[in-house]
Amino acid sequence: MQFILNRALFLLVIAAEYTQYQEQLHRYLSTLLAIFCIIYYQAKRNVFRDWRHIRVRDALLFILACYTTVYRISFRNIEDLDCNNTKDSNLTVFCSMDKMFLSLFTMYLADFDNYFYLLIFITNRYFLYQGVIDVKMYDNIPMIAQAIQLGSVFGPKLYTVHLMNIFLTYNIAVFTQTHILCTTFAELYKQVTMKLFTYSLYIPFVKNALNSEKLKIMDSFEKDLKSKSRNISNSNIELPKHGLSANNILSLMNDCVKVENQIWQHGKVSGAIYHGVKEHQDLLNKAFGMYSISNPLHPDIWPSGMKFESEIISMTKSLVCGNCETVCGSTTSGGTESIILAIKAHRDYYFNQHGVTEPELICSTSAHAAVDKACDLMKIKLVKIPMDPVTYMLDVDSVAHYINKNTILIYASAPSYPQGVIDPISSLSALALKYGVGLHVDCCLGGFFLPFARKLKHPSVPVFDFSLPGVTSMSVDTHKYGYALKGTSVVLYRTAELRQAQYFCYADWTGGLYTTPTVAGSRSGGLIAQCWASLVALGEEGYLKHTKDIIATTKLISDGVRSIPDLYLLGNADAMIVCFDSKTLNIYDVLDAMSRKGWSLNSHQNPRCIHVCVTVTHVGHAQTLLNDLNECVLSVKNNSNNGDSKKNGSAAIYGMTTALPAGPINEILKIYNDVVLDN
Repeated sequence: MQFILNRALFLLVIAAEYTQYQEQLHRYLSTLLAIFCIIYYQAKRNVFRDWRHIRVRDALLFILACYTTVYRISFRNIEDLDCNNTKDSNLTVFCSMDKMFLSLFTMYLADFDNYFYLLIFITNRYFLYQGVIDVKMYDNIPMIAQAIQLGSVFGPKLYTVHLMNIFLTYNIAVFTQTHILCTTFAELYKQVTMKLFTYSLYIPFVKNALNSEKLKIMDSFEKDLKSKSRNISNSNIELPKHGLSANNILSLMNDCVKVENQIWQHGKVSGAIYHGVKEHQDLLNKAFGMYSISNPLHPDIWPSGMKFESEIISMTKSLVCGNCETVCGSTTSGGTESIILAIKAHRDYYFNQHGVTEPELICSTSAHAAVDKACDLMKIKLVKIPMDPVTYMLDVDSVAHYINKNTILIYASAPSYPQGVIDPISSLSALALKYGVGLHVDCCLGGFFLPFARKLKHPSVPVFDFSLPGVTSMSVDTHKYGYALKGTSVVLYRTAELRQAQYFCYADWTGGLYTTPTVAGSRSGGLIAQCWASLVALGEEGYLKHTKDIIATTKLISDGVRSIPDLYLLGNADAMIVCFDSKTLNIYDVLDAMSRKGWSLNSHQNPRCIHVCVTVTHVGHAQTLLNDLNECVLSVKNNSNNGDSKKNGSAAIYGMTTALPAGPINEILKIYNDVVLDN
């Protein structure tokens, strides 16, 4: 219905430009006026104050949009419009309607989650009254602010054409049922072009051309990526007829790791390897081996595994609970699963307790991609707000604008992965309490770092945990700065009721009563055992020492980056991330130059930048990194001055992503996964 109403409004706008349709339009609008008056007075009597009457709301707002749009176009001399002194019958009708619009708008403003109708209403009033309305109150709603700005620049006539384009774009977005609420025109354009690309694949010649390009890209990936693995030994397409000896297997693996481990052992990998000290690794490997056959699905067989798991949760909780005794949680396979489960728990909790059937989640564009994955899996509407262009934090005022009756969760980071910035958790906590919504803090990176940095009196650590009453869940990765092997994380909740919403329980299975706390059924007891071993082996003293070393190394690197004239920092390197870009060079060229020197740094986009995630492996290697970075910057600068602008590697890939819509890029990412998985 919404699509039909929007399409009708679009046709009305076109028709209003032609004078021969004016009489028919006024007759049509007179009918709408009668309908509007009935709905309006029913709404005043609170009959339709319940927003579950979604069709009634859409009809009401459709009529509102018709009048404000069509009448604005009908009166060519807008400056002559004076509602206080007019004898024109059409103007009298309009002015009466306009007073009702204002009353209705005020009445529903708090629940105005349909930004499209809000856009039409505000922008048209702006031109009717020549900018008399206070547009500053809409600055934090980017789509509306952009529309007002465009209108003030181009004028009413050209603005009408632009408004038609908005209608078309929005209609396509509604028709394709995108699950992401776009808060800017750029995001809306991105979503629509991706859908259009998907539909274009049904056209034979487009599909054939794309398949041809896919083969070229696959061949490129095969040469650059897969050839390395195929050169290791003979490929096993089928099971060998006779099993290999233990000596042969271990010899092959030993030859591989000798070469592969050299990169991170010299501190040349950003993140990925968080500890790597031999004695610690040997302990974890032995602990894993002892419990490699155990399965937490059977705690009656392995009660020690149950002890380890509950103690991991308890020890992690003690770092971030803020004296909140009700905090509880579970272990998971990693940060992505922790985030997905936290979102799933809030979805089910708000459905069971508050009847929310169309859940929405608000986050920054810097949020981890696991949020997109979770919302895609569970069909939750994702409201992405552009990060502050100066601080790179989630903007609290913008979050407040997008909270509505369907909002179940605000998602914040401590710190964010790209720029290493800690969102204003304290202000978001107050906002979550005010509106009764959840607040998840993604502390996957910071969970075993920030608490110890705070104990070391590090000045850049704000309050970020359960000591803030609005925080309802947190994700903390034990396999990052907890220094356990990959495949372990902890998700924490403020209350047991919220944790129970995470569980899957099925009482009617023919195989018996079935329940699991996480997504997986069977899990590795070895991973839980080695995680417990890591925590108790290092203890508070060990974590404080490593955190102190990482803080010092991060400062050395960030100060060194600041001293390079062609580079500048994004964020303040408050935690363990040093993120930087260049205003004079293509930063991806610098990344490629560093790769040729053996460095594996992380590349990012929107905004473009690269970062170093400082770990234990970087301690003592900061100056080596800075020396190589200086050389690479000079090399790229010289090549640029000499006219050598040929792009390859990351520079070519990210250059292509800015030139293409998301659809084709997603196809390339699918090819990448195919190449990695296929033999």
